Amino acid sequence: MDPLTLGGTIVGILAAVAGIVAAVFQVREYLEKRRERAGAPGRDARPAPPAAGPQVPHNLPPRREFVGREREKARVHEALRSRSYLVSIDGIGGIGKTVLALEVAHECLRASRGDDPAGDVATFDGFIWTTAKDRDLTLDGLLDAVARTLAYPGVAQQPLEDKRDAVQKLLRERPYLLVVDNFETIADEGVRDFLLELPEPSKALITTRQQKLRRAWAVSLKGLAEPEALALIRSQGNRLGLAALERAADPVLLRLYEATGGAPLAIKWAVGQIKQRGQSLDTVLAALHGARGDIFDYIFARSWELVSEDARRVLTVMPLFATSASREAIEAASDVRHFALDEALGQLVEMSLVDATDELDLARRRYGVHPLARAFAAAKSKAASDTQEDAWGRLAAFFRAFTGQFGGAWNQDGFARLEPELPNVLATIGWCWEQQRAGVGLDIFDRIIDFLLIRGYWNDAMALGQQAMGIATQMGDESRAAFLQIWPIGWLHRHRGDLGLSEAQVTQALVAFERLGEAEGISLAKRHLGRIALDRRELARAEDLFREALAFYQPAQYERQRYQVIANLANVAMERDDLSTAWTLCHSVLEPARRFGDPQRVSHLLGVLAGVARRRGELAQARAYGEESLGLAREMGRLDAIADNQFWLAKTEMEVGSERLARQRLLDALEIYRRLDMESNVREIEALLARLGGPAD
Repeated sequence: MDPLTLGGTIVGILAAVAGIVAAVFQVREYLEKRRERAGAPGRDARPAPPAAGPQVPHNLPPRREFVGREREKARVHEALRSRSYLVSIDGIGGIGKTVLALEVAHECLRASRGDDPAGDVATFDGFIWTTAKDRDLTLDGLLDAVARTLAYPGVAQQPLEDKRDAVQKLLRERPYLLVVDNFETIADEGVRDFLLELPEPSKALITTRQQKLRRAWAVSLKGLAEPEALALIRSQGNRLGLAALERAADPVLLRLYEATGGAPLAIKWAVGQIKQRGQSLDTVLAALHGARGDIFDYIFARSWELVSEDARRVLTVMPLFATSASREAIEAASDVRHFALDEALGQLVEMSLVDATDELDLARRRYGVHPLARAFAAAKSKAASDTQEDAWGRLAAFFRAFTGQFGGAWNQDGFARLEPELPNVLATIGWCWEQQRAGVGLDIFDRIIDFLLIRGYWNDAMALGQQAMGIATQMGDESRAAFLQIWPIGWLHRHRGDLGLSEAQVTQALVAFERLGEAEGISLAKRHLGRIALDRRELARAEDLFREALAFYQPAQYERQRYQVIANLANVAMERDDLSTAWTLCHSVLEPARRFGDPQRVSHLLGVLAGVARRRGELAQARAYGEESLGLAREMGRLDAIADNQFWLAKTEMEVGSERLARQRLLDALEIYRRLDMESNVREIEALLARLGGPAD
């Protein structure tokens, strides 16, 4: 071949090669543009932009403002590091689920790129964000999002079954994190099945208002903690230029925190109302308490639609309770019973409309509602006022029986059941008295007086006692009114050092009982007048009154009262320095009182014996009796008796030279006396502490 021909052939070959290369670049450019179009903004997937570290594909939305939630964030990270392949963040709408999931995903992304040290953060080879907010998310759409985000657009063109297999293969080959937002709105069961069969080493993080995935490591969100909520309020105030809100004192902002229950979206909505609509804080708070505003539709409308009629009925009675409630109280108020109630409560807990404690004993499990859910439910219940009144009536009947079973003197097991229910019991009493159901309210109050006095709820006992006495008088029930003048009113005045007020109340009661010819009431009044005389050191009068009361208490049915009066007589003898008589009187009934199972009387008798032993100089014995008396007082949970015993033991410790222990006992007693407003005891202890060379605080 001549040179010209050879040259032409070579040029032709080179041109062909150049054409092929150009074609390859054109195809590559076409594929790149197609891939970019598949992940364009507004679609489910977007390839990750170039990063300083390893490229990690993702389509995560931008990070949002994130305040607090450090404990919950740590729990989600812990779950993602564990063997659990499914992690859920649940809670009511607007509680911050999406923001938390997004923050966790971005922290994992930064660690995966090497931008931040991994530490306690899980790393993945890619992140896929999907959401069912404002759209129907199907299994087909979810699989497409995975394929496009991980740059496998061809997979998205396959039939559903082939697509599912291909995506599962991708997720099995390398660790990816799939985030599914607003899971509770997804109707396609295929999404649920896909997540339950998610292959290792990939994981799924979902946010949901409904706890539907039993296999998930669940992180439940409540409201922000108080400091976090206040920080968010001030941050929003700063962002919106509300300087007054940003600089407001904590007590002012706490009102907003309490009304929103720390729900971040509700906080932002409230601040926005103040800024955009020029409303006052009080106006916004009124709207929150009255469940007025589009925020409630966003948070609760969807959940309300999803639950059953029984669940709605249960939710609408929850605002009747001042605090959390037991299952049996909810059953009484709602009239939804047995299995239907279990199903209804289960739905409400799953939807995060009701919170449940985790006690294994069903009788001790408590159910409560978020403040926003309470406002929403209250607004719903107002639409059916007759139904609400019926619910209150059933609840009053329930607590009448409940307090009859668990109230009464020294019922320690019963007191443990009554304690968490007390705010609800007090609210029910108030409703009864407001709704002309005085008899039921008085019955309930009568049955909790012992509990209130023993456990130190003295202010409640005094306020309700005075109100109950007035109601009983209006009803013409003179006997009941007289009893209330003594117990709790006169008793409380005496223990707080108001002997004149106490004597006036008890004397009026005595006159009423004498007029009515009620011997038991007369004896009760005389016993209390005797204790007033003893406190005044009018020993002869005190002894006469105690002996008159003792004469009535001889029958076996008054055994407990008899032990108490004998202990009172022993107190009189001790104050006269007739230590032998005091000792003999106490020992004459100590063992019978033990057999009777009356810890209060035994504690009182042991306290007198400790005082006698201390006056005799038998300090070791005084300490032993005092410690046993203190132990019984603690067993009963009787606060004033605990403080009294600590006080008496402190005096013994001072006599044996144990000033450090004496001081600690005095401080323990002082704390209780201050809580109970026992001012004379407070002053006496403060004087003793001053003698020991230190302040009372």
